[in-house]
Amino acid sequence: MNVTVAKTAGFCFGVDNAVKSAFALAESPECAGRRIFTFGPLIHNDALVKKLEEMNIRVIESPDEAEPGDVVIIRAHGVPEGVIDALEQKGVTVKDATCPFVKKIHELVKREHEAGRRIIIIGDGQHPEVIGIKSRGGEDTVVISDVPESISEIICDNFHENIFSCVVQTTFNRKKYEKIRNFLKETLDEILFYDTICNATSKRQEEAEFLAKKSDFMVVVGSRKSSNTIKLFEICRDNCPNAVLIESVAELGEVDSKFLEIGVTAGASTPDWLIEEVLLVMDEVKSIENEVMTDEAVENAETVAETASENFDEMLKDSLVTVRSGEVVEKPIIKVDATRVYLDLGFKYEGYIDINEFDGTPEVGTMVKAFVVHVSDRDCEVKLSKSKVDKNVDLNTLEEAYQNKTPVTVKVVKATERGVIAAYGTAQLYISASKLDLRFVKKTEEKVGNELEVLITRFGPDERGRLRIGGDARVILEAKKKEQDDAFWNSLEVGKEYTGKVKGITKTGSAAFVELEPGYEGHLSFREASWRRITDVNEVLRKGDMVTVKVLSFDREKNHISLSAKKPEDDPWFDAENKFQVGDILDVTVRRFAKSKEQKEYGVFVDVEPGVTGLVHISHISNKRINSAADVLEIGQVVKAQVLAVDVENKKLSLGIKEVMAYDPPEKPEELDENGNPIVKEKKDRPRKERAARNSGEGADGEKFERKPRAPRKPKEEEFHDDITPSATSIADLIGDLDFGEETQDE
Repeated sequence: MNVTVAKTAGFCFGVDNAVKSAFALAESPECAGRRIFTFGPLIHNDALVKKLEEMNIRVIESPDEAEPGDVVIIRAHGVPEGVIDALEQKGVTVKDATCPFVKKIHELVKREHEAGRRIIIIGDGQHPEVIGIKSRGGEDTVVISDVPESISEIICDNFHENIFSCVVQTTFNRKKYEKIRNFLKETLDEILFYDTICNATSKRQEEAEFLAKKSDFMVVVGSRKSSNTIKLFEICRDNCPNAVLIESVAELGEVDSKFLEIGVTAGASTPDWLIEEVLLVMDEVKSIENEVMTDEAVENAETVAETASENFDEMLKDSLVTVRSGEVVEKPIIKVDATRVYLDLGFKYEGYIDINEFDGTPEVGTMVKAFVVHVSDRDCEVKLSKSKVDKNVDLNTLEEAYQNKTPVTVKVVKATERGVIAAYGTAQLYISASKLDLRFVKKTEEKVGNELEVLITRFGPDERGRLRIGGDARVILEAKKKEQDDAFWNSLEVGKEYTGKVKGITKTGSAAFVELEPGYEGHLSFREASWRRITDVNEVLRKGDMVTVKVLSFDREKNHISLSAKKPEDDPWFDAENKFQVGDILDVTVRRFAKSKEQKEYGVFVDVEPGVTGLVHISHISNKRINSAADVLEIGQVVKAQVLAVDVENKKLSLGIKEVMAYDPPEKPEELDENGNPIVKEKKDRPRKERAARNSGEGADGEKFERKPRAPRKPKEEEFHDDITPSATSIADLIGDLDFGEETQDE
């Protein structure tokens, strides 16, 4: 009788952590004299629960049962939302031993529920883990444990949208989950699946199935209250006709001697000492069978010996069959330990492969092709190499890719000074830094661990005869980029709208860069960022904002796209002909003084409403002549103004302030002397410069000469006119008909 124990039998990580936490708290000085509880049974195993009770660790089912100062352990299954908060509010010390995988499901369900998706949980609705998950998914959460008879069990008429997210109980039967998943996938229009079955659970179930198929008798150790134990038993029962579920050794009974292969597995909540008790009974049964032989058994043994003797020559020939170095064998795995994987060579030799040659954990029964490296007749061992066989296969694949110019996917394993070493299986190739990406890669170590699609550009021996393999990732990336560029630019058209993220803003704030599609950005000038008059994009946008823009123009050769965020309906000049009528009196704010290129002031710009600016000419501010609007107005001052002219086409608005209320400069006060009489300022006599004598001069060549005296002027003759102006006509009448252009005012 041969007994095989599943490697995954016993506590899983989550349960083991919870149990260890309970024992540690019971022995901790901090908890001395304090009551310790578990919220619900720590695990589904009565024997372990009794041990915990012996250590004064009890079970509560509600926060109301705890008192301030108590210690409560949250079991691996987790608890419904709000339980931990309720315990902490009562002054209870909480030790959260919820399995990390279960916590992940809690976060996932909460996130999906907040995103507006309806939650489907595949699992046992009465299981504590599922109850805890459901509490985080809202009232519309659906729990199913099998393929539903009708889709109406899932679709809810009062739910705003039938958009689903599906999670699975960590200990659920994987094959059953696949059936339910296929049904939901075919039936529901929009559903996201999250495979949350614990890896340890999947491994335990796979191993139990494999062990049950090759066993005559299968023993499953665990509690009948444990969900994962029940599922293990169902798998074993489906694959082995003689399967039993026991909670203790007492339930095992007598094991029939006819069973030659016996398999043993255990649920995640089964302690190691219980499994050891079962194995101890199995060892005792084997010992008794080996010691007791009946007369009939002796006779049968003699018959077998005679038959073996007759075929001795043939058996001897078979035993002399050997393996030779350099051969390639393909055999199944019969055993795996910490350092080696053993193959069944079918001879007197035992073949082994270093476990490091396998990517994952190899499974017993898997066929492996290996190269015979060394045969030891003394130890009857054969050293094998899987990597050498794999390398030949991988090299053949790379050679074919080189000849056919087909791309292959490789993984970067090492950085060098000028490039990287990448691996294709067990074969290695070199990629220079200039061919790693679209641009030269300076820090090649950042590429280690990345997968790249490359073309094999070199496959052959170098000058020393060594095989050299080279790859190029850039050529593939360039081809993909060109294809992507063509698709984007061909789809681009003036007026097309995009909603994109602001990726950056220039230092001066003159423009923003908006991502239209991943890898493609457009230029949004501050003038096109808003209908308001702004000088800095930061006034209306921030990096990371989402903004809707339309294409104004584009130039593929210059890789430039001009954008606008202005919407016609938001134009402040929209319907301006009705909003602003000549003669209307408006409240306006002085924004800035208007100056020409020569810095000559000619008025002020005023804000009429957001996005609408008007001009008040300097002649329409005061009734008196002023040189600067700053003499009577201030920036930010609110004044009343009358609409003088409206030009909607050119978006110009002319206003007058003095037409409503003139802002005249204050008169300068008259200066008085001590007696109160006006002070009359005397004109200052400036000393005249003495003129040089005009009777001498200097020529261009420096030669001095005497100036001739000027001849005396003849006196003018007096003129007399007969056209004397009549006394009845004034000067004002004479100049009244003259046109001086714009009316001016004397000071």
